[in-house]
Formats: sequence, structure tokens, C-alpha cells
Amino acid sequence: MAINVAVVTDDLLLSEKIIKALDYNYNLRFFNYSDFIIEEIEKINPELLIVDIISIPKYFTGFIERIRNTSFLSSKKILILSQNKKIDLIIGEQSKVNAYFTKPVDFDELNTAIKNNIKRNGPIVVIDYDKEFLELTELFLKSNGYEVITIENSLKAIDTIRKTHPSLVIVDLIMPDKDGFEIISELFGEEKKYDIPVIAVSAISFNKLNKKGIISGYPEYISRDLTPELIKELVENSISNVFVSEDEKIKVLLADDELGLLLLLRESLEMAGFKVFTASDGKEAVEKIYDLNPDIAVIDYNMPFKNGMDVAIEIKNNPLYSHMPIIIVTGKSDKETKIKALNMGIDDYIIKPVDTDELVARIRMIVKRNRLVLDANPLSKLPGNPSIQSRIEKAIEKNEKFAVLYVDLNNFKAYNDVYGFEAGDRVIKTLSDILVNIIMPEFSSFDFIGHIGGDDFIVLTTVDRAEAVAKKIINNFNQIVPSFYNDSDRKNGYIITSDRSGNVMKFPFLSVSIGIVHNLHKPLRSYAQVSHIGSELKKAAKSAGVSSYIMDRRHS
Repeated sequence: MAINVAVVTDDLLLSEKIIKALDYNYNLRFFNYSDFIIEEIEKINPELLIVDIISIPKYFTGFIERIRNTSFLSSKKILILSQNKKIDLIIGEQSKVNAYFTKPVDFDELNTAIKNNIKRNGPIVVIDYDKEFLELTELFLKSNGYEVITIENSLKAIDTIRKTHPSLVIVDLIMPDKDGFEIISELFGEEKKYDIPVIAVSAISFNKLNKKGIISGYPEYISRDLTPELIKELVENSISNVFVSEDEKIKVLLADDELGLLLLLRESLEMAGFKVFTASDGKEAVEKIYDLNPDIAVIDYNMPFKNGMDVAIEIKNNPLYSHMPIIIVTGKSDKETKIKALNMGIDDYIIKPVDTDELVARIRMIVKRNRLVLDANPLSKLPGNPSIQSRIEKAIEKNEKFAVLYVDLNNFKAYNDVYGFEAGDRVIKTLSDILVNIIMPEFSSFDFIGHIGGDDFIVLTTVDRAEAVAKKIINNFNQIVPSFYNDSDRKNGYIITSDRSGNVMKFPFLSVSIGIVHNLHKPLRSYAQVSHIGSELKKAAKSAGVSSYIMDRRHS
């Protein structure tokens, strides 16, 4: 049976290559972007959706958001695939730009590129539809003494450049209305009107596979020229879940005493990319939940030893597991049973015979919703304490060599008292952006950033990177700190407010303290031990009174 594949692109050449790459085993349908594209794609029920990011830059971000918010499509496999010779403007022998950075940008490297290329006085123009990047870049550049003009509407870019005669332009490549490729083409057109250094930035990488794109969150491959052979390989790998590691797969516990149905559901869920565990009765289901800690349990209502409802009651009454989503599967369709299950906190209810496509979609939707509700910090959007503990415990269990940086701000309460909570939130968000900007350019599946709460963060990385990361955090934060204060306080170099005992005092500017815990010389056996050592080291770093880090040098 042919595999349904939906392709969203305006690029006829790419369409021809996809047709050439995929044989009769694939049923291809091509779509131009429209307001009704989601409904059109849903009609063909594709197993894979291919999206060309470069041919629809005006709509791409909104389109990806619509996919995420559509339960049917969010459960499908998605591949971002683009080719465009405009990439020659950015990389290669014909490059027209002075530097190119992939987001999140390393501001140390950006600063070096600016110093190497800026030739005259004048403002730096930053063009990007991403408000957070604009604000953070503006803070950074102003703290380094540059005059800055930010442009969110890319249609105004060329006119602003013409009027302001900037010393340098920083431009994002993927923007609605007018993308960075067009702006760069105009700046370096045949008339060569503008002799201005240009630094390009983007959340996309070129000529290499990115298993989790920064903008989309899906596998991406973007190049000036895609071959049919490469397209076929990428499509086959997408469909077979090669891009998803075992650790990233959703863990599902299936519990049913009907062996035939159990095996059928297991096969379907594994083909959909889940990691599946099974139990044949209620007692075994409870034991495996406690032992394996799955992301979700799909439990039959009628089972020996302990029925599905009793299993659900036990799990929901256990404070350590009450957050775990449960789907009850039953042959009963009566309203009373369904209401009873939902009133108990059961997350969903499916009537036999089970539609496996529907089950897959519901599992993905429920797990995604559960993770968002439980974990993400509302301010930074970084993973919270459950994920932090889970990631550190996983590193311990695997006997990996790792380092954890405990990051905390100094004088934050005093700053909050003087400038208010809204300004304090801005500082916390800036610190979280700095952490992401430092970790992501060299990101591997090993690295992790978490937000403990307030002004406390952790970074998990390799031991050999730990000190370099700490130094970058301190350097980047120190450069931006003055921008958090008004002119008067900047001139003084301190603020005046009451301490916790009510004594009026001078408080220095915000600084960052980092304690680095690692297991290079001695084993770490628990999350609690890591947390305790981290708190000790962070406290010691705080005693310096300025931004500093302390790495555990003890061997016993």
C-alpha cells in the first residue's frame, strides 16, 4: 500500500526532484500555502508532511504553529526540506555577507565579528521579526557602546538603511513580508549603492541535517541544491523514525489481558515511534508503572487481579505518579462508566474496537499537553524541576561523566525592590536567553538547560566544557548588566535600598554566581547529592561579591 506524503512548497524544481526521488511506493500530493491548507492536508491523511521553509518564509512560523495546535497533524511525521541558490549569498565563494551566525547567537563571537568588520561611525541596524532577539541584541550592543536601530518590519529595512547610513547591518534570513535574502540582494545589487558590512543570522543551518530545528522543532535539511538520492534517504529515515533517539521516544505502558489485541496495539504504537512496555493484568501494570515510570499508560478496563479502574485509582492517589496520564480502554459505552472515569482524573476514554490512528494521535496530544502543564517555566519556557531531576538521574544511571552548573544572581532581591517585579522578570528572561545562546550553538543531545525557579538555573554539560561555559555566561551577563539600570544608577555604580533586616544599604549591580558540580574525580550517586554540592559551591561563589564561578576541585 502506497504511503501518503503531503508536500508544501511553491518551488517547482524541488517538486520535480521529490517526484523523481520517490517511486510508486509513495502517493504524493503537493500544496501551495493557503488559509485552508490544514484542512486540505487532513483530507489525505498523510504519514509524512514535507514543508519547504524557504519558499514560504512569510507563512512558515504561523504554519508550524497551526500544525502544533492541530492534534491530527501534530501526531504526524514532519520533515523540513528546502533548496535555494540564494544560499550562495551567505556561504561559499560567492558569499556577500561578512559573517553568518546560527541562532542562538554566541554574543562573544558576534562582538568579534562586529569589531573586525565595522569601518566607520554610525548606528548598527538590526533587522528581525523576532522581538526577543531584537531586544537581547539591542541590550548587548548598547552595553558595548554602539548606537542601535532595530527594525521589526522587514519592509522598512532598505528605506531605513538609506536614511541612516549605518556602519553595519545585522539581518535575519527568514522573515515574513521580506526575507533577509531579498534585503541582502538589494544591498549588493548590480548598482552597488551600499558599501555596508552585513552579518546574517538565522535559526536554520545549511548543508547538514538538523534533527531538531530551532524554529520548527522537526528534522531539517536546507541546501542550495538537493539531489533526488538525498531526498529519498531523508524521507525514508523520517518515516522509519531514524531521527528520534530511544531516549526521546514517548514511553507507553499497554495493559490488556487479551494477548492478540495487546500485540496488535504494541506493533502499531512502535511503528508510530513510541517505546512500548506491556502488562497482561492489573497487578503487573501497577508494578511496571512504578518500575519503568512511563510517560502514559493505556489500560484495559477489564483485567484479572486488578481492573483498569482500580489501577487508575492507585496511580492517581500516589503523589509521585498522580501526574501520569492514563487512558482507559473499554468495551462499555455507557455514559455512567465514562463519567466515573473522567471524574477520577482519567485523561481519556476509548471504546473498543480501538482505532490505532486515533489512539496514536491521542497519546501524542495528551503527553505533549501534560509535559507543558507540568514542566515548562512560564517565564523562561525552559524545563522545570521534574525534567531537571530526571535528566541528572539519567546521567547518573548511565555512569556518564557530566558537570552541572548551578547559576544564580547576586543582589536580585535589591534590584526587584527598586525596579519592580516586571523589570526583575526581564532580567531573568535575559539570563535564560544568555544560557540558551551559549549552549545551543554547540548543542548536543547530552546538553541540558533547566529553570529551577526565580533566578536559579542549571546547565548540564560535559566536564571539559563546564568552565568555558561558566566564563561565557559571566562575560555575556556582565556586558548586558548596565542596561538594566537607569542613567543615575549607572553613573553611581550601585543602588540604595533596604536589606532583609530593614537596614538601608548600597547594593552593587547584579552579578552571577556559578557552582560547578562534576563526577570526574568522585562518583555522584543521587540527584539530592548533586543539588547539595551545587548549593555549597554556589554559596562560596557568592562570597566573592562579583560575578564568579567555583568548580569542585576535591578528589574525595
